[in-house]
Amino acid sequence: MKERVEKILGSNEARNLYIGTFHSVFARLLRADAPKMGYPSDFTIYDADDAKSVVKTIINELNLDDKHYKPNLVYNRISAAKNSLIGPEAYQVDYYLQQEDQRASRPLTGKIYDMYVKRCFKNGAMDFDDLLFKMYQLLKGFPDVLAKYQHKFKYIMIDEYQDTNPAQYEIVKLLGAVHENICVVGDDAQSIYSFRGATIQNILQFEKDYDDVKVVKLEQNYRSTKSILNVANEVIAKNKGQIQKNLWTDNTEGDKIKLVRTNTDNEEGKMVADTISELKLRNHYSNRDFCILYRTNAQSRSFEESLRRQAIPYKIFGGLSFYQRKEIKDFIAYLRIIANSRDEEALKRIINYPVRGIGKTTIEKVAIFANDQNITFWEVLERANEFGFKGGTWKPFRTL
Repeated sequence: MKERVEKILGSNEARNLYIGTFHSVFARLLRADAPKMGYPSDFTIYDADDAKSVVKTIINELNLDDKHYKPNLVYNRISAAKNSLIGPEAYQVDYYLQQEDQRASRPLTGKIYDMYVKRCFKNGAMDFDDLLFKMYQLLKGFPDVLAKYQHKFKYIMIDEYQDTNPAQYEIVKLLGAVHENICVVGDDAQSIYSFRGATIQNILQFEKDYDDVKVVKLEQNYRSTKSILNVANEVIAKNKGQIQKNLWTDNTEGDKIKLVRTNTDNEEGKMVADTISELKLRNHYSNRDFCILYRTNAQSRSFEESLRRQAIPYKIFGGLSFYQRKEIKDFIAYLRIIANSRDEEALKRIINYPVRGIGKTTIEKVAIFANDQNITFWEVLERANEFGFKGGTWKPFRTL
């Protein structure tokens, strides 16, 4: 997108624009103003693995049963709260949230949330959801900052608006309150991220939120056949809340859609592989004429096994992200420590890599001292001899 804008406006003009995801743009803004909230401008941004590691540490410190308090579930709960702009204090007095946690046998989720937020603050870190939550708090808590950005951003354009969550919605309303020059692009019929906190109400309510709204409907479809589009229109028509539209295309009628039901994922994989083999024989197709689309990476296994059984070669697009590879995350952890020595999760990741003879017990002792003294993990290592760590343990710390 940046490259396209530069081609239209030239690099000098494009340089003055903020182009990116909500999270990347807000991270840039927070770097400048986070010190107002007590965060360093070079705060670390925790990814999901880092955040879950902090949650897991807190669960262990509280001696909670990890069968009930699974780090992934607790983290998702905290994430959902932040994206709904519910802080730890409000979370712990919200009757409905507390009842849900009680029914899930996780009544201390609110306490974990509170400890998690304080731990991240102590570490000079924000997680991915904080880039929204802290941005909202910054704008609400500091009128001078709000006024600065309201006048800085005269025009706001948002793509995929149907996938925005309550936090993004409220931030946009704050930023656009002065000029009200907001252009959003989206399709309420493609709202599929409610499990990540997105709410379709944002796009359905847009016309009511602002005066003099102009709606432009793009109803012609250039990709699909008429057969596919007719089915899509039939399905969309059943939606209770929607922006009325009628999709159409000049494309050919195309083949009819087949709906196949299988009992298991293995049966599904076999059916797909059998169909590919049959079509190759009947119509003389080659392997490159087929593609299999699936929703999550976990679904690939049944397809892969069935394709291998029939000796059909395949190639998977996507897979493990470059930045999720262990060696890359290790390297980045060292860079994070250089930039922010308070980053406890990065330090834990590399403290014994390469091997320095620092065991789990030692790391747990360091964590206890850090919590008891309310100091950072790094400060304990710097003062290791004061805390009773003896020669053999102390020397590896020096290599960091």
